[in-house]
Amino acid sequence: MSQGKLIVLEGPDQVGRSLHARLLSARLEAHGVATFTIGLARSTLMGELLKSHTHHIHQLNWRTRALLYATDLHDQILNGIEPLLEAGFVVISDRYDLTPKIRESVRGGDPDWIKSLYSEIPKPDSVIILHCGPRRLLNRIMFGEKLESLNNFESGMDMGISTSITSSFLKYQKLLRDEFTKAGKEIGATLIPTRDSVEIVHNKIWESLQPIVGNLIQPINES
Repeated sequence: MSQGKLIVLEGPDQVGRSLHARLLSARLEAHGVATFTIGLARSTLMGELLKSHTHHIHQLNWRTRALLYATDLHDQILNGIEPLLEAGFVVISDRYDLTPKIRESVRGGDPDWIKSLYSEIPKPDSVIILHCGPRRLLNRIMFGEKLESLNNFESGMDMGISTSITSSFLKYQKLLRDEFTKAGKEIGATLIPTRDSVEIVHNKIWESLQPIVGNLIQPINES
């Protein structure tokens, strides 16, 4: 049996997953817990391809895209997650299977077929879904002067929701939020809003994980 723990952070772009994955890793390591972070498009086999050809991959049909991302995750599981869990690491996944499932399902993909691609992956010890309103997500992009970073896929433009990329983004993100909420309730995930400060959100994540990682944490000796 695995001695480590698999913690999954899910949610849409700009919600703060990567930031909170780093904060969680740093805090666990400060308590003497070995951690490793994985995520979409990070495998040795597929990571560079997915990152360097993202625009072209997003133009493929849903079935091909689903296979590419499933291959990426399975490679990380075989060569990273499983050995690390056996070694007692806490593996933090910045997205896992929910994002690719939801992204393709809302685009007309067969939910059961997509789900079958992940039927034998390790089950997370905890899934935390970070969420906030679409308007707040858009504001973060705008205030960060990254409005030009909006792309057609992440805005749902390929779905024909709207001819305006910002309007399409808002409608698409609302659709994703509803799907993440629905999926989260089905699997018993913890849903945490990110409208509060980073510190408050981090503390909520930390509190929710205490039953999972509490026995691994070593007290910090002030001396």
